[in-house]
Amino acid sequence: MHVPAAAPERRWKNVPLSRERDPRRSRWLLTLFLGAVASLVPLAVYVVHQMECVRVRYKIEEMRGKRDRLEETERRLRIERATIQSLPSVEARAGSELGLVHPGPGQVVVAKTASPGRGAAASRAPDARAEAR
Repeated sequence: MHVPAAAPERRWKNVPLSRERDPRRSRWLLTLFLGAVASLVPLAVYVVHQMECVRVRYKIEEMRGKRDRLEETERRLRIERATIQSLPSVEARAGSELGLVHPGPGQVVVAKTASPGRGAAASRAPDARAEAR
């Protein structure tokens, strides 16, 4: 059998290597990072601005659609009001719903006022005004 020979004694020790930080490399990386940030900030601002513009455009279109719907509703309501307020429509509803009829020739009485523009108060006698107080 083979017997291993005695290992010669070594005068050095294997210690783990530690790498020193190079300040130039750190400065270069920091400069690279700040340059990237400085160039990306305007891009980010542009993208945010464009997103806001698109959001505002959608809101404007939504409001235009709402305005168009409201204008159409207003037009329909004006037509309905004109139809309801028309004299033939009022006469027909008065006859059918309330049972009203046109007055006969002897049923109409026209009252005249004493002075124009004063109404019923001007036609009362002076003593009637005193009694009312």
